[in-house]
Amino acid sequence: MQFFGETHINFVDFRNKAFILSLVLILAGLGSLAIKGGPDLSIDFEGGTLVQLRFDKPVPISTLRTIIEEAGYEKGDIQEFGDPKEFLITIEKISETEIAAEKLLEALVKTAPDAGWNLVSAKEMPPDFSRDFEGGNLVVVEAASLPPMDGLKEGVRENGVGFVEVTKESESRVAFSLPYLGIESKAAQELKEIVMAQFPDRKIEIRRTETVGPKIGEELKNRAWAAIIISMFGILVYISWRFEFKFAIGAILALAHDVIITLGIFSLLGKEISLVIIAALLTIVGYSLNDTIVVFDRIRENFSLRRRESYDRMINISINESLGRTIITSLTTLIVVVSLYFYGGEVIHDFAFALLVGVVVGTYSSIFVASPVLIEWQNRFTARSKTRS
Repeated sequence: MQFFGETHINFVDFRNKAFILSLVLILAGLGSLAIKGGPDLSIDFEGGTLVQLRFDKPVPISTLRTIIEEAGYEKGDIQEFGDPKEFLITIEKISETEIAAEKLLEALVKTAPDAGWNLVSAKEMPPDFSRDFEGGNLVVVEAASLPPMDGLKEGVRENGVGFVEVTKESESRVAFSLPYLGIESKAAQELKEIVMAQFPDRKIEIRRTETVGPKIGEELKNRAWAAIIISMFGILVYISWRFEFKFAIGAILALAHDVIITLGIFSLLGKEISLVIIAALLTIVGYSLNDTIVVFDRIRENFSLRRRESYDRMINISINESLGRTIITSLTTLIVVVSLYFYGGEVIHDFAFALLVGVVVGTYSSIFVASPVLIEWQNRFTARSKTRS
């Protein structure tokens, strides 16, 4: 069954206008990302604590925000989650460096009270997975009279501070490499207790708690980028083998176009990038690639069937011949995605929104980016060949 008859739309003539439109969208998104210093990453990548709670009656968000700030979490972000009874409380990654240094000094004073301890420096050491280092805190201290190292190590452990490594830098200075303390996990429990204590007459349901430490956040960030880069490289190799190198370039540019525009729209709207959104971006890549390959396959068929046609006209005919399939596929996909967006709930709202943007942009790029790139490539290659001859 065919829902569309034979079409004769001159897509090729619209390619310059399409390039301008794409450039405007990409620059707007990149400009927003540059102003904000990059995408707004969720706690999946940045580390932090999230608590989702629901009250039996609506609570003013300003009251809840005041309670959280007075508890010492000034960087906490509070959002309504669907209705005025449900909230998401997000706390950014808590720096453990000062806390770790304070705990170490307390343990050192208990171990050797007459040594005259002073803090020299304290800094966080990010994870380095190339050498299996999970990260932690490096605290350097000095003493007027440094006790023996063996007794010092044993005393610090007995006073409740564990360490990875201790290095004697000089006769009066020692560096302690301390593991992460897990402050984020304790913050989630403390948040729940604070809110429940402030609303003793309300029924409060804790629906979800998530805690991501800085080690895990950094690892997830690296793996997310690796997943996107590896998938792009795999696509480049496959299409170069299945078609030609210029087809692979067209497909990669179209996919990069789709991902950048989607990220830009998220940045412009102030939406967070989480692991769920990375999954949506990879889904968009797969969907857009499938649509692009269908058009490319028709172009390749017409290479042998329409040898007398010009390159531009042959590609235009191929796009028109596959247009019905492209539109039907996109529309049926959009029906599902729109249903998810409006009826899937708040948890997958952003995921559905990313797919909604991706399907529209992916369909557009298959017609106005991937295929026109072949024409530009061919025109430049032909012009160079004529110049050389």
